[in-house]
Amino acid sequence: MTPRRARTFLKLLPVTAVFASTHIALAAVPATVSADSAASAVQTNVQPTLQSATVQSVDPADIAPAVETSSDMQPAADTRPEPDAAQVECVAKVILHEAGNQPRRGRMAVAQVIRARMTDGRFGGNACDVVRQPGQFFNVDAYRPSRHSDQWDDAVAIARETLKGEGDDVVPGALFFHSAGASMNGRTRLAQVADHTFYR
Repeated sequence: MTPRRARTFLKLLPVTAVFASTHIALAAVPATVSADSAASAVQTNVQPTLQSATVQSVDPADIAPAVETSSDMQPAADTRPEPDAAQVECVAKVILHEAGNQPRRGRMAVAQVIRARMTDGRFGGNACDVVRQPGQFFNVDAYRPSRHSDQWDDAVAIARETLKGEGDDVVPGALFFHSAGASMNGRTRLAQVADHTFYR
């Protein structure tokens, strides 16, 4: 071997030795590793970093609804006081006497004239004072209609609703009425409802 080839051989010798040692180290490792052995190694060498969360079961019946259902909601109570029975009777008599043969809208309009007069200040402070005013209606005290008829029951119902302030105004502002065939000079005509004309 020439001196130049000897120097080249000596330079390559450490690399060859490294590859030889690597081959020997790899040969010492088994070719296959069982699944149980791998799992055991992971469990042994790797520590868990998360703890399992605790889940507590909840009974749906213990959870209150955020919004009340319609079945739980109660209608607001009517806080308006019931009108006096004597006042209701005075109005019911006028309804039956003046508009007993009129449609319900016509009966309501007559009752609402009495209510409008109660707040006007010129006709009396309550329903009976209004209907008893001389020259305005009829003798309500002498009028004794049957209390055992649908017409009377309906007149009482309309009178009660009117005195409580319920129901839409049929002829707003009306203070007078008369039969549709007559006239009332000096008053402003508002409307005709069935067989009556209404004025203010």
